[in-house]
Amino acid sequence: MAVGSYMGRTFTVSNQRIFTPSNLKGSTGSDWATHDVIGGKARSEYIGPKLKKYTMDILLRAQDGTNPRSTLQFFQRMAEAGYSDWFIIGGTPLSPYPFRLTEISDSWDAVLNGGALVECKVSLTIEEYL
Repeated sequence: MAVGSYMGRTFTVSNQRIFTPSNLKGSTGSDWATHDVIGGKARSEYIGPKLKKYTMDILLRAQDGTNPRSTLQFFQRMAEAGYSDWFIIGGTPLSPYPFRLTEISDSWDAVLNGGALVECKVSLTIEEYL
């Protein structure tokens, strides 16, 4: 069953494959400027909304039907090349704008003899791209 998608990769849960984000956290807000006033309190001025930003973890395990090394390399290439795509959860984009992949970090949890990566945790940071 499809949970969502990002960068052409579909988040799924089935008896043959598990590829889902976890610890999904988002933030947004507003930007403000402060103008000093001689002899008085500073004045605030609303500038506009901040870009939405999300962080998530993805556990890549060979036993779950995912190739950890190739999936990790795919996300690294997307981050380094500056690609953006819509981030979709439950069939609905989380923003009317695509998201760029701004940061990726990884933790190699299980490597077999010969260097075969069988389990890896990938952390992604994405931000709206206008």
